[in-house]
Amino acid sequence: MHPLHFPRSSRAVAVNAPRFLILVVCALLTFCASHAAARAGTPGSRQDAPVKSRITTATGVRVRTAPQTTAQEVTKLQLGLVVEVLERTAAREKIGAAEDYWYRVAAPGGAEGWLFGGLTAPFDPQRRVESYLKIANDRLKIEEASFAERADLYKFLDRVAPEAKEGAALAELELLRLLALHQSLAAMPFDKLDAAPYKDWTKEHEKLIVYSEPAGLWFVRADALWALEKKYRGLAVAERIAWEASRLPLPGECEGYLPCYLSLAGLTDGEYLKLYPRGAHVGEALDAISKFLDRVLEDLKSNNPVYEVPAEDRNGFRTAIAELGVTVTRARHAKGAEVLKKLDQLAARFR
Repeated sequence: MHPLHFPRSSRAVAVNAPRFLILVVCALLTFCASHAAARAGTPGSRQDAPVKSRITTATGVRVRTAPQTTAQEVTKLQLGLVVEVLERTAAREKIGAAEDYWYRVAAPGGAEGWLFGGLTAPFDPQRRVESYLKIANDRLKIEEASFAERADLYKFLDRVAPEAKEGAALAELELLRLLALHQSLAAMPFDKLDAAPYKDWTKEHEKLIVYSEPAGLWFVRADALWALEKKYRGLAVAERIAWEASRLPLPGECEGYLPCYLSLAGLTDGEYLKLYPRGAHVGEALDAISKFLDRVLEDLKSNNPVYEVPAEDRNGFRTAIAELGVTVTRARHAKGAEVLKKLDQLAARFR
């Protein structure tokens, strides 16, 4: 046998030996990686995956020294604050109605600690505006929110609105910001309006709000929302802005003067119908006008009606009724015929 020739089986072993060693090394590396992944998520171990972010979805989110509600508090985070996730617990925990992991996070300013994930949401910087809109819309639906929570929502929206580049998203953030401000005003205690922090709050936003003496309450100026609608008219969100503008209460009191009440109907539901005769809320606007007319017509049947129109104002009053009728007619809604009939009855009452 030539010294350089080996039997076929021997050559196969010799040639494949390095490949076998490589496979063994790869298997060992895979095992080690799996073992490390299994340990990831336990307190004290840092995740191998790239650092991810979360955003707080509540006011005053507590950061603690350990993943427990009884652990010492490190700091509190405001609504809409983005934090970097360093690690998370291996198991979820249920706190109240929420079930989630605890996350060890690094917050802006250098604070580190554990927070409960149920008070946060995943945050993707590329979809940040979507996160902002979801948080704002969800928070606005909470009926029992405190003044501090509503004020925090306004501050959050005021801070992030400039980050929106798209017109529609920016328009919605600006709308939600004004609605949050209005809700914060409604949450102020009636008997503490002249005390801190409420007096400072109204002073800070005096250009956007108005005080109604009869109601003893502060409102966001409706014309601020109407101006916003005009700014974004042509975008789909403008219709929603107009509807929200028509829902805002107006300051003052008509004190039985019927032309004033009719004017208010025109400035609210009537203005919405004029701008969006095919809008999503046409039926609701017509319902509101119809209920207003029902109250008036019923009152005028009584022996001592509350509503009155001085003789010198009746021509102008009938003109205003006719103008509102034109607006209702242009809406071309099934409920419009009923409203027009009631407007005619009201006009006939003051011929």
